[in-house]
Amino acid sequence: MSIATLLFGHKETSEVNTFLKHRAPIRSVPPDLDIHLRISGNHIYLEGGQGRPIIFCHGLFGGIFNIDTVCKELSKDYRFLMPFLPMYDMALKDCIVKKLGDYIETFIEDLELNEAVAIGSSMGGGALLHYASKSGNKLNGLILCGSSGLSNIPLAKGYFKRKNYDFVSEATKDIFYDRTVPSSEMIRDVFNAIQSNEIVLRSIRFTKSATKHLMHHELSKIHVPVLLVWGKQDPITPVEIAPLFQELLPDARLRVIDKCGHVPAQEKPYHFLENFFEFVKKINY
Repeated sequence: MSIATLLFGHKETSEVNTFLKHRAPIRSVPPDLDIHLRISGNHIYLEGGQGRPIIFCHGLFGGIFNIDTVCKELSKDYRFLMPFLPMYDMALKDCIVKKLGDYIETFIEDLELNEAVAIGSSMGGGALLHYASKSGNKLNGLILCGSSGLSNIPLAKGYFKRKNYDFVSEATKDIFYDRTVPSSEMIRDVFNAIQSNEIVLRSIRFTKSATKHLMHHELSKIHVPVLLVWGKQDPITPVEIAPLFQELLPDARLRVIDKCGHVPAQEKPYHFLENFFEFVKKINY
């Protein structure tokens, strides 16, 4: 992992290593990415650039590899942050998507990230929807990519043969239209993470939570501008659900990217950036 800075705060090194292992089992960073790993209180996050904050919230088994090109471009003009969401170290009873939304609230409050634009991928999008539905949220805008919240989320196929590297590799590639997109490093990270029974158990509980607690009635409470970016061939949150998001959200626009699966910011980064800059221009961010 190539990271320029690691801030320990007041934690001892052994405590930091334990914290990192449990909070962020997937934390590889591309070597050419100028970004810093920071630890502050109960938060572990990546940060790069300066200016107004852009917060990226990853999905299950997601990481900076989902948005490395986008991060590199946005860090030229903005302060880019990616919190490692407590998906893998949260108490089992709290493993519901709403609790991830509560965590995002504490992250934004503790780091004083006022008037931010947040990007949510998959379950990270669902978590942001819970936060954005609160009247006191600090968002100027919200971008959702293949977000959970309105559809059933299938359990990852890789769980069932998780000791078989080739099977996990194929299951990871299945979420993309272009199966060459996920790097060997990304696949290895996912494989290593799901060897842990504790991580798998929490991931299953979060996935079931995303399906059980749908948000049809909460979306009308979200009054920040929303950009919906969907892959036309998304196999996890099918594109057919995207117009319903647009209908239920008070202020939303939808952009569909062809030949793209579940992670538009990774698979089609420059298409994503084109839509991002159009959106922030319209909201004067």
